Amino acid sequence: MQAEGNITVLKASHAQNKFLRLGDILFSSFFGRYSILHIDVFSGNSFLFARMAAFIGKLRGKKIVLTLHGGALHEYYPGRENIFKDLFENTIVRSPSNFLKNFFGAQNLNVAYCPNPIQLTNFPYQRSEVKPFSLLWVRAFTEIYNPHVAVLVLQKIVQDFPYATLTMVGPDKGLLKEIEALIKSLNLSDRVTITGPVANDVLHSWYQSHAVYLNTTSYESFGVAVVEAASCGVPVVSFRVGEIPYLWTDEENILLCDAGDVEAMSVQVKRILGDAGLSTRLSTHARQRAEDFSWEIIKPHWLSLLRI
Repeated sequence: MQAEGNITVLKASHAQNKFLRLGDILFSSFFGRYSILHIDVFSGNSFLFARMAAFIGKLRGKKIVLTLHGGALHEYYPGRENIFKDLFENTIVRSPSNFLKNFFGAQNLNVAYCPNPIQLTNFPYQRSEVKPFSLLWVRAFTEIYNPHVAVLVLQKIVQDFPYATLTMVGPDKGLLKEIEALIKSLNLSDRVTITGPVANDVLHSWYQSHAVYLNTTSYESFGVAVVEAASCGVPVVSFRVGEIPYLWTDEENILLCDAGDVEAMSVQVKRILGDAGLSTRLSTHARQRAEDFSWEIIKPHWLSLLRI
């Protein structure tokens, strides 16, 4: 349990196994002592979990708050229109994604916007110890995050910047061996460091010490990692997906390119590595934008919502 502003929070679930997680969610929804049931909504199996928990909460007469996180929910919606309508009925629905807000609004489903917060004190701005020509990728090794793109970008970067390196941070979700094989086949083994998962309280040191952050995801409902990177001041090059173009301004606080376009991403990275002025401008403006998502700014909305 955690408490904030005299509000006590009971979390379910920490279990990694999906069956244990579902059991914990349903048990807590049915027997837990609470007045508000807050449910994070994603696509796939998680959507089923959300429906079941919301059904129980409604049976118990509880206030239901849904937060739409899944960047692929707009693709999950067709063919499930009535299911979404039933889920949203008699609930408060919010999302950190204007993209999802606008999509569901076009379907006559009301979604309020509220961005995700970050603790800026955990991601301080620091650019005094940056390793030259260093690229950083922070995500899970799974398909939606396209880890192979970071490797292919590095392959192109070394043609103009022979000392370029890549650090890849994150847990294996099925693609690690494939990415290791790709790195080896491209003769990049001495240029790529794979750290595995890194605790959030020390992650800032990776952001602070790299020259460019690569955001290669296929979907993005908000992009917490991008905000964390921006808070630390590392210039970001990202695919133009989901919420990213809603939150960030191309050429001002980020550089964008079309999803899946390795060549375009490589060109943008080369611009940053070859232009100190551009790098500095992106860095300072990104930090300024990240400050809009501080917990202190967004907390009043949440406290107001939970006290209704």
